[in-house]
Amino acid sequence: MERSKLENISQSIRDEIGEETSVSVYIKKKVPKQSTYVMFYQKVNLELVKELQPNACKVLLYLMSKTEYDNYIGVNQETIQEELGYSSIRSVQNALKELKALNIVLTLPDLADKRRNVYFINPYQSWKGKVAKRIEAVKRLAEANGEQLSLPFTDRPDLL
Repeated sequence: MERSKLENISQSIRDEIGEETSVSVYIKKKVPKQSTYVMFYQKVNLELVKELQPNACKVLLYLMSKTEYDNYIGVNQETIQEELGYSSIRSVQNALKELKALNIVLTLPDLADKRRNVYFINPYQSWKGKVAKRIEAVKRLAEANGEQLSLPFTDRPDLL
């Protein structure tokens, strides 16, 4: 936009207000909105694909696709079953059991609805949100119970 047009806009605002004021006009280009994403930690996931059964991999990818900020997922097992097209809830239960055994997924009680759980993905596997929040979550979980963060399939610190 030309400078003269910007000055005209500033002047018309000053005229409208009727007081002696300073008006600045900034033109900001519209930045296209990015689609949502989850940070995926390659080394850990390379080890995971070697350990997990295909069903557990599928459920993990589903959970990652439903992850809210700070790695929480509020979805029940019946919804997972329906959306993945499983004929039995047992497939979902077995996959979640396998993911929990490896500390990839933690189950927490839903504070709003005591009948269901909220899932939390281990921040060493993937993270949705700001990096500073991930660091904070790792510290908090380590203080509360370091076992929740441990990945039993590896003792290699370079994966974390």
